[in-house]
Amino acid sequence: MRNFIIFFAEKEGTSPVIRLLNNFEQISIVHQVNTQDWEPFDIQNRGAMTLRNLGRCLDMVLNKDSINFEQLNQIYTRSAKKPLEQFSGNEVTGLKMRFATRGKNSLFWNRLPNDFSHDSFRHMMFDVLKRNDVVVFLALRQDVLRWALSKYHGDGTGKPGHLQFKLASGKIKRGAIGKIHVDSTRLEEIIAQCKEAHTRKRRLVADFKLAGIQTHYLIYEDFLTDKQKYLSRILDILELNTSTREIEAALEKGAYFEKVHSDNITSFVVNHAEIKEKFGEYHSGLSN
Repeated sequence: MRNFIIFFAEKEGTSPVIRLLNNFEQISIVHQVNTQDWEPFDIQNRGAMTLRNLGRCLDMVLNKDSINFEQLNQIYTRSAKKPLEQFSGNEVTGLKMRFATRGKNSLFWNRLPNDFSHDSFRHMMFDVLKRNDVVVFLALRQDVLRWALSKYHGDGTGKPGHLQFKLASGKIKRGAIGKIHVDSTRLEEIIAQCKEAHTRKRRLVADFKLAGIQTHYLIYEDFLTDKQKYLSRILDILELNTSTREIEAALEKGAYFEKVHSDNITSFVVNHAEIKEKFGEYHSGLSN
């Protein structure tokens, strides 16, 4: 059995995946207590934690021989507002977080402690992953146009956010989500950002593999096509023996998320003909 981290960016479908994995008895997903936020080591949840303390926390979480929850939460809550939910450490331990890089990701670098830099964060993460023999999953959304449209739509008002949270909680109904008119200039900028993200991810995967870190892509479109096959692949990589029925049971428990848009952009984009004509080449994904 292997511990794992899912590295992700925005709108890549990792939230339902991490919730579904937590439905398996053999897996414990690290998260804060009493929260719907399951990225405990991202800056919005960990606070202004020093790089040294972040590395110490990750080591304690990912190394079954060193889990001491009292000590872990003592370090963690120096900057985080909520402690981490306790888990036994006898199961596979997993978490998801951003592998933050400088550039477009300014949110994750502003107002950080002095010991943080791109290089220092990268070196620390590589050391933690190698030292603890962690399996890395890197989330990837191949349909760049749909990914960009998801980012564009945001919370439904043009601001950053996630409509699936509101749908799942019942705060809004699907029928209340209106069509959007997409500004092609703004969408083009978002597509360019998505293309840059793909390039960075390919480089990161190459660097992980060169360092001897087991790395696998998690393709969002594969999740939509066949969730059971998708989960089965992850469980096999983690060296977990699970039956078809166990996977079905995990899926039946649900993940507190709902897919916001249909596969056809005509159902939610007013000027869909214009968008397809200008950006249709990105609808099926980027070539290698």
